[in-house]
Amino acid sequence: MNATFDVMNVASFDPAALLGRLRSRNPRLPLLHIDRERTTGWSHVAVRIDRVLEEGPGGLLWYGEEGESLSSGPPGWEADPLLARPLAEAGRESEGAESSGGDAPPFSSGLALLLPFEMAEVWEPSGGPFSAPRVPAVALSCREVVSYHAPTGRLFLPTGFDKALLDPLAFAPPPPVLLRPSLSRDGFSELFRPIVRGLGRGDYFQVNIALRFEADLPRAFDPLALYARVLARSRSRYGGFFSFGDRFLVSHSPEQLLALSGDRVRTRPIAGTAPGPPPPSGPDPLLTDEKLRAEHIMTVDLLRNDIGRVSRAGTVAVPALLAVESYPHLRHLVSEVTGRIDPRLSRGDVLRSLFPGGSVTGAPRVRVRREIGRLEGEPRDYYCGSLGYLSEEGEMDMALLIRTLEGRREEEGGRLVFGAGAGIVADSREEEEYAEILLKARAMEEMLR
Repeated sequence: MNATFDVMNVASFDPAALLGRLRSRNPRLPLLHIDRERTTGWSHVAVRIDRVLEEGPGGLLWYGEEGESLSSGPPGWEADPLLARPLAEAGRESEGAESSGGDAPPFSSGLALLLPFEMAEVWEPSGGPFSAPRVPAVALSCREVVSYHAPTGRLFLPTGFDKALLDPLAFAPPPPVLLRPSLSRDGFSELFRPIVRGLGRGDYFQVNIALRFEADLPRAFDPLALYARVLARSRSRYGGFFSFGDRFLVSHSPEQLLALSGDRVRTRPIAGTAPGPPPPSGPDPLLTDEKLRAEHIMTVDLLRNDIGRVSRAGTVAVPALLAVESYPHLRHLVSEVTGRIDPRLSRGDVLRSLFPGGSVTGAPRVRVRREIGRLEGEPRDYYCGSLGYLSEEGEMDMALLIRTLEGRREEEGGRLVFGAGAGIVADSREEEEYAEILLKARAMEEMLR
């Protein structure tokens, strides 16, 4: 552990208030919260970010600790030793701080990453219409992090941290925002029919197709006030917040792309959705629906292959298969796939092998990404990308960016975008898939009102 801490026992922790007070001291700084309170019990706010790299259509753009533009910097973020060096050189082969029982944070310093969906086209081109991301991949060098462990009530502060930044902060209620779908019901039919024809020809086995929902933002819109409302209403399993310059993300994601601790990698795919709470008695219909089970198992097999490409022979396992997770408006089928990484490979190799998540693409994945780009007609940007961290202690935790609001603020307001998708297989029914997309959109839209 490289960092030293002051440790406080507190009843609760308000990450939005801390972000707001950081912003009031310097509005130019990036803001970052990684929320894992509902899974590992941890919540992380980066309080000192000494460099930000944006790698995108404009090349490499570096920003310093005060948000100033730097004329030069190190190579691209993929060359960072935390990502590039083989696991054999990292020196950790056991479970790490994620399972430490709150004795030490899994993320006290290191690298935070925000990756757009189209990074996959850089790493493994599909031949589709989008050969590179339209928005930048963002890497943040996090030197100091405030971490809270909810089960024990322990708050870990960097030594010398100004505790006045922890004072409560009230946000003005954000104005209501109305999302509108990018396609009508008939427009969805125009997407659905060619997918079914391709499935019938054997071009692919499953295609995840998404609709985009958009909204104009009023001038007074504050994304941090919205995030404070989201946290107060419902904590997600793999949520987070990011803002820098005019760009922001509010994520309420239920899905993990990958976690890496020591040499153990894990992914938790979601595939299969139903409305409402589980039935009071009897088996959940999610578990007896043959179509949903087949769709889910296909995704699990895809991820077994992804993890198998970077794992030692014989170590790939499925500790949990076809579990049901419930949320206020819907429930999902969830599984867990694990493996032990080949020590000759790096954490970057693991990230590239699992990105983007198989649950948001389909199979075969490269072929399907080409079809997704052609049918949807524009890049997904950060939707179905990833946000997470790689700590100096070797812990890696990356969320899959679904149930995520992506926006840009402008002088007269701005624009907000939300994506929601469904996996299409040979026996999919158009009405059911469209209803599933609207159900996912409705759950997030309620956060905006």
